Amino acid sequence: MRQAPLVSLAVVFALGCRTQSVPVHVEGDPVSIAWLAGSWTGEYRGGSAARSGSLDFTLRRGTDSLYGDVTMVGSTGQPLRPADPIDVHRSHVQAPQRLRIDFVAVHADVVQGNLEPYVSPDCECIVVTTFVGQVRGDVIAGIFATRNAGHVMAEGRWEMHRVGDDGR
Repeated sequence: MRQAPLVSLAVVFALGCRTQSVPVHVEGDPVSIAWLAGSWTGEYRGGSAARSGSLDFTLRRGTDSLYGDVTMVGSTGQPLRPADPIDVHRSHVQAPQRLRIDFVAVHADVVQGNLEPYVSPDCECIVVTTFVGQVRGDVIAGIFATRNAGHVMAEGRWEMHRVGDDGR
C-alpha cells in the first residue's frame, strides 16, 4: 500500500454555528492527492502561548479540494482572531472561531500548507502559520511554525489519523 501525504487543520467545534465552508485546492500529482481521500482528525500542540486544538478535514474521493478549518486556542482558552473583518471571515469558514486553510500541496508522502493570517495574542500582530507533515499509513505527523514579518514566533507539533476512507 502506498503512503501519501496529507495535512491540514480543522477543529470539530460548534456545529450549530455553521456557514458554508470554502474548499481549498490541493496542489500535487493525482496519485498523491487520491491517497488523501477520506476524513482525518487529530490535534496540535506547542508555541509560546501554549496553543493547542483539534484538527479535522475531509478530502472527497475523485476531487482535488479539501474542506477543513482549524481552531487555535491560546493559553487563555479563547480562540484566536482572524485578520479578516468578521463579515468577510464568516463567508469562508464553517464557524467564526475557526481559521481557514489557505494552501495545501502534496508531494509523495509530504504535505505542506498554511493557514489564513490571524491576530496573535503574543504580540497583537498579524501572523501566519505554516505546516509540514509526513504520511505513514493512516497517520500524518509533522511540525508547524508561526511567523510575523519573517521571524518564527512559535513552533509545535501536530498529528492526524484517518477516521474514514470516503470510499477510497
